[in-house]
Amino acid sequence: MGTYIKGINGRFTGKVGSTVGSQCKGISVMKSLPDFSNHKASKKQLAHRAKFRLATRFLQPLYPVIQLGYKNQDSLKSPQNAAMSELMKYTIEGEYPDYKVNLNNLVLAVGSLKGTNRPSVEANGEEVVFTWRYNASSDEMFKDNGVILVAIAEGYYPEYSICNNVRSEGTASMYLPDAPPGTVVHCYIAFAAMDDTNRVSNSVHAGTVIIPEEG
Repeated sequence: MGTYIKGINGRFTGKVGSTVGSQCKGISVMKSLPDFSNHKASKKQLAHRAKFRLATRFLQPLYPVIQLGYKNQDSLKSPQNAAMSELMKYTIEGEYPDYKVNLNNLVLAVGSLKGTNRPSVEANGEEVVFTWRYNASSDEMFKDNGVILVAIAEGYYPEYSICNNVRSEGTASMYLPDAPPGTVVHCYIAFAAMDDTNRVSNSVHAGTVIIPEEG
């Protein structure tokens, strides 16, 4: 793949022969079409494809979180691609074909904004309650940061809350995933600046809760 400022006839998009032109974050990009082969895929290729499919399926329902959490990453990558790269390199574990996402290592936001230490979570009926440390003297300039909350139960659709609360509240709650009682839920927290900088903090694994029995 290559970038260019101006072609012979200006910028182009679409396919011309074996070359494809496109725009990525305002940058003109050219790449060649892949060569097609009748050769059977190698085990390494099959393993990569399986890992890629798992990553795609896992991130799809978290798209709004990823769009904010990875917005300021690599300028040549979309937030989705940046999150995909992180997931495939550091979070998906196992040997082909038995891959799984290690939810303890999951990163949903990456940035320079101040994060939080030792957050805690607990289940309360159909909700999970997050609590984090807020120091009025040292955190004053961050008090209006929005809070990103995520709850993930393996095999079930995740729940999330994006900037419905602010850092200075020190606590917030959201619905648990729709999963059976006894299911383990992994919880994550990050902060986002409520201005045009789009700054976020690194996400933190806040702990796990168990979905309680009904009634």
